[in-house]
Amino acid sequence: MLDVSPRRERWWLHALLLLLTFATTTFVGIQLAAGYNPHLALIDAHSGLLGMTPALVLAGLGYSVPLLLILLAHELGHYLACRRYGVDASPPFFLPFLPVVPLPGTFGAFIRVREPIRDKKVLFDMAVAGPIAGFLVAIPFAAYGIVHTRLNFQPLGEGTIFFGYPLAMKVLQLLLTGHTFTSVHVVEHPAFMAAWWGFFVTALNLIPAGQLDGGHTLYAVFGRRHRLFRWPVLAALIALGFLYTGWWVWAGIVLVLTGLRHPPLLDEDTPLDPFRRKVAAAVLLIAVLSFVPVPIQDSEDLAPFRAPRERRGTVVHQLDLHRGPEAPGRHGDARRTQNREVAPEERPRLVGARRPLEAGSPPA
Repeated sequence: MLDVSPRRERWWLHALLLLLTFATTTFVGIQLAAGYNPHLALIDAHSGLLGMTPALVLAGLGYSVPLLLILLAHELGHYLACRRYGVDASPPFFLPFLPVVPLPGTFGAFIRVREPIRDKKVLFDMAVAGPIAGFLVAIPFAAYGIVHTRLNFQPLGEGTIFFGYPLAMKVLQLLLTGHTFTSVHVVEHPAFMAAWWGFFVTALNLIPAGQLDGGHTLYAVFGRRHRLFRWPVLAALIALGFLYTGWWVWAGIVLVLTGLRHPPLLDEDTPLDPFRRKVAAAVLLIAVLSFVPVPIQDSEDLAPFRAPRERRGTVVHQLDLHRGPEAPGRHGDARRTQNREVAPEERPRLVGARRPLEAGSPPA
């Protein structure tokens, strides 16, 4: 007789992994908060270790809580889609990781789909629900982090790590502040970094290959024709590896762990309905907005950095921190204004929305 009793979940294991991941990501958040607001950092004179204070731990939650919410939204998107169609799936498993910057403190999260998905529409809905949910939850945290990110007037130190920003970050920067900036110019708010990792995880999951979300989506859209994309996708990852070696690791993961083929479905040649094709286009846009060719870069690989200059209250950097053509400092009257070097003792103030960047004191 077939046993149809509900599966007993090991909720203790899910809770334990979530608690451990919360601890490792909070420790990463503490390091980010100490860099963002040095007033919170207490360094032991003998050991050189960072001292824990309630204020510093609370500031570290500004990273761990947003990051876990983004990951949870992603996995719940998959999980709820499976539940909607009666597909047996586990609750999310969170994976703690080394709590050392620039690592995120987690290896992400996943759910286990315990039975084959045989319908293309079900496969598509399950695949796209996670990236869409995670991307939407990351946006408000990115916006908050952008507004509260502060300028960095210090020269590049040896071994300093910088992050490449995806297009979604650039668009939000323009909408919220009227300019763009790079990781060289600022000290990112912890919530900014949580959103950055959220976008990065979304981009990785949407790689259109194998058993990744992008691979499922590609198969649901193109059916058996998805085979035409297998080797070009792998070749693109290998080519990107010459810019950032981490893409070679992902090329190996796609090739060895997930495979380049997708298990066939019974309705392989049945086209998706018009609404789902529009959703597929939106997911492609999310992939483009979340992707960054060089996610992490060492200061030795960057061009020499010049200290920012101040022009009528607007800070201008050597690289791509800029304002629109109509902003002060881009026409003759501003060019006639005498520039002055910002004093070393000056500290950056918060980057406010729709206002010039100014020198001031770091957040207390």
